[in-house]
Amino acid sequence: MKVQELRLHNLLQYEDNVVPVVGLNLEKDNDHSLVQIQQGNTRIPIHSQQLKPIRLTSEWLSKFGFVESYRSDSRIRYDLPNFGKYDFDLSKDKILEGFLYFGNYIRCHYIHQLQNLHFVLTGKELKVESN
Repeated sequence: MKVQELRLHNLLQYEDNVVPVVGLNLEKDNDHSLVQIQQGNTRIPIHSQQLKPIRLTSEWLSKFGFVESYRSDSRIRYDLPNFGKYDFDLSKDKILEGFLYFGNYIRCHYIHQLQNLHFVLTGKELKVESN
């Protein structure tokens, strides 16, 4: 991953774990940017290229508090109160897919992209809800 795509609190995959970014070091070290991730109570510095994005799925939307509000043969819609709607287009063209913003779709393929979009629009972190 490129460090420029990341913000603090983004969730990413490191090895077999989902980890949050807790620090960014923009100084170059062997042409790789370093980030800090949290594993348990430990902060670990790693190269950003060791992180992988996590595909945005309906399961992840549910973890963030989105609720399924509509389903058809061609689309599934999720709503997050006080934020907006996210549609999954089930057709092959994927034209009507993404976060619906003033009639336009903003595609987010990965959860860190949705986290970043949410922060830009609300000024608040999109966090996993505890059950």
